[in-house]
Amino acid sequence: MQSGQKTKEFSPSPFSGLKGFRPEPAEPEKKQPPVAAPPARSTAEPDDLNLFLREMVGVNRMDRSGRGPSEQRRRKEPAGQARAADDDLVKELEVADQAAFAEAIARLKLDVSFRESLPGDSGVSRPVSRLRQLKSGQIRIDLELDLHGLTREEAVVSLERFITGAHRRGQKAVLVITGKGNNSPGEPVLQGAVLSWLREQGKSMVAEFAPAPRDMGGSGAVVAFLRTRGIKAG
Repeated sequence: MQSGQKTKEFSPSPFSGLKGFRPEPAEPEKKQPPVAAPPARSTAEPDDLNLFLREMVGVNRMDRSGRGPSEQRRRKEPAGQARAADDDLVKELEVADQAAFAEAIARLKLDVSFRESLPGDSGVSRPVSRLRQLKSGQIRIDLELDLHGLTREEAVVSLERFITGAHRRGQKAVLVITGKGNNSPGEPVLQGAVLSWLREQGKSMVAEFAPAPRDMGGSGAVVAFLRTRGIKAG
């Protein structure tokens, strides 16, 4: 170090020489408004019907008009268009559907004279007519199964799961769509497989079945009326 050079003393306040300088006090932190906690997710199980629909490929829920998505696609009409239905023509078509259905039954050699034992009858069976109740609105169809495009084996598996699930849920009737076979040679095979299963393997759950009313598919669909749980086949 050269002589004559003054050594600067260390100052603990290096800014003391700045006159008039005052550091601005730090602004107090603004309190953030409390963030609302997200609503707790319900631990309840999803509705059993929605769960059933998700598990069953090809199952649709019928709307209030009694027509499912398949029937709505078949019946696209301009809004507000008047539907002038000739009663005589409708009856003729229904008779034709019933004849086609009876022919399918005859090919399978099935006996479709269904009788269901009712509680308190001491084993006496009564014929139960449900198709009329369906047409009058006393029985509603809430679920439909569309088997278009499936093989015979796939259709039988889907049908069994569908009928079993619907029976467990207490459904009174369901719609099974097979097609008439007009455009697909495989559809009569599906219809035969469906009728055979309903009559044989499904008899513990199915009270009776019939061709669907024309507005639900006619002979290209089958209405299966399910037994009340706890009532065994007669």
